[in-house]
This record gives sequence, structure tokens and C-alpha cells, in this order.
Amino acid sequence: MKNKNIFFIGFMASGKSTLARALAVELDRVFLDSDSLIEAKFDKSITEIFAEFGEDFFRKEEQKIANFFCGIKNASIATGGGFIQVSNLNEIGICVYLRAEFETLKNRLDLKEKEKRPLFYDEKKAKTLYNERLKIYEKKANLILDIENKNIQELIYELKKRIE
Repeated sequence: MKNKNIFFIGFMASGKSTLARALAVELDRVFLDSDSLIEAKFDKSITEIFAEFGEDFFRKEEQKIANFFCGIKNASIATGGGFIQVSNLNEIGICVYLRAEFETLKNRLDLKEKEKRPLFYDEKKAKTLYNERLKIYEKKANLILDIENKNIQELIYELKKRIE
């Protein structure tokens, strides 16, 4: 368990980046974020990448990042909401699904945050996507953390108990 990567999946606004970063500090691991790596590569936001190149292009870039993650150890990794589509997810490390109700996630986002998420522009479509991904997240996860009404420290404590 010590050298295995721990990576987070879940819907938009579930706190994957926040928790992965906090866990990296807590466990003295490297922090990586799949979306940030793609943004850095193209020097564009995810929204700009979607607009300029399309979702299929973005998913191919996610696969390249997943391939990279398979070759590293001891990282705490945040992924995008659709990262579950990569072909080698189970080779990356311990997969932790951050679960919350759609309303909770929606209420976490202000307008500026919604603008950063191209698949959340249309709330009805976002809700449909959320429902489509729920079972996939649960199936792919090694661990499920319910995040409702829990702060970062509570989540880290629970996660550490479950992975050690």
C-alpha cells in the first residue's frame, strides 16, 4: 500500500483535487491532477480545449495521462469527472470514489466554477451525465467515500483508516 498511487474519481465538484492535495501533504506524496497536466500541456483551460478541439480529443489526452500515471508510484492523484473512461484505470493504483448527491455538488459551484466545467453548462444535461456515471464510479472504485457533510480532515482520517 505504501508505494501505490491513490487516485480520486467522482463527479464534478466532489472535491477530488482538494482531497488529493491534502492527502499528498498528509502522507508526504507527490500531488498530481490530470486536468491540470492537460491544461499545462496546451496552455489552455479545459473549457478552451473542449471548445477548440472537442471532447474526443480531450479524452485521448486523458488516456495519455493515465498511461503516465501507471508508470509512477506514491502519488496522490486527482482526476477529471470523465477519467473513468480510460482503458487502464485499474493499473494506476487505489481508486477512491468521492460520492455525493447531485444537489450537493451543484450547490458547491458558483457561476465562475460552473464556467470552468464545460459539461456543467446545462444543468439538465449535467444531471443526466451524473446519473449515467454513478454506477460506473461505484463499479470502478476500490473504496467509496461518502463526502456529504464531512470536512477534509474527516475524509482524510476515514481514508487513512481504510487504506492502511
